[in-house]
Amino acid sequence: MKKNKNALKKMSETLPTLESTDDVVVYALDETSVSVESNNRLSWSPLGHPHVLQKNASHDGVNIIGATEILKGSHAVVDVYNSEKTITSVETIYFLKYLISINPDKMVYVIWDNAKFHTSKAVREFLQFKDEEISVIYLPRYSPYMNPQENIWNWLKSNLYKPAARKSIDELISDISDIFSELNSNQGRIYSLSYASKFLV
Repeated sequence: MKKNKNALKKMSETLPTLESTDDVVVYALDETSVSVESNNRLSWSPLGHPHVLQKNASHDGVNIIGATEILKGSHAVVDVYNSEKTITSVETIYFLKYLISINPDKMVYVIWDNAKFHTSKAVREFLQFKDEEISVIYLPRYSPYMNPQENIWNWLKSNLYKPAARKSIDELISDISDIFSELNSNQGRIYSLSYASKFLV
């Protein structure tokens, strides 16, 4: 774990240099899940007139793997799966391959936690095979506050909120797609949510 902390410190110290180069990208990566059900959130209402949240008694939803470029805040990418599909090493490697493919001739760095499918033998072997194209830095255990992707998830879920339950997974996926399209059209917002120097301390 000390090695990982040292790697984070070194990256933090070299951020000014990295920001001025065009051959390096740094992503924060994480996973989350979202239900088609409406979420309970803080709100206000007149005394004696509480809000009513619609429920459809559905346990359907999606699992999402996502990453945000945190060096220049240029873009966020996600892969969305039906909640019946668990994210495993297979989906993780597929996603890492995608990050490599959209960054030709660049070194890809990924900051993530110690989830089992991040540390599996298959993932480690893939990273070793692709070590000239991609490298990962593991966050200290139990440190979600150090992962900028958590801010992206919070932003997603706040924008997904509505009092009426969604009718289907397709509707949920469509809303997620629209939200990320809007986010990727606003680089300033990505930057404010995920800028690396606020987290790599």
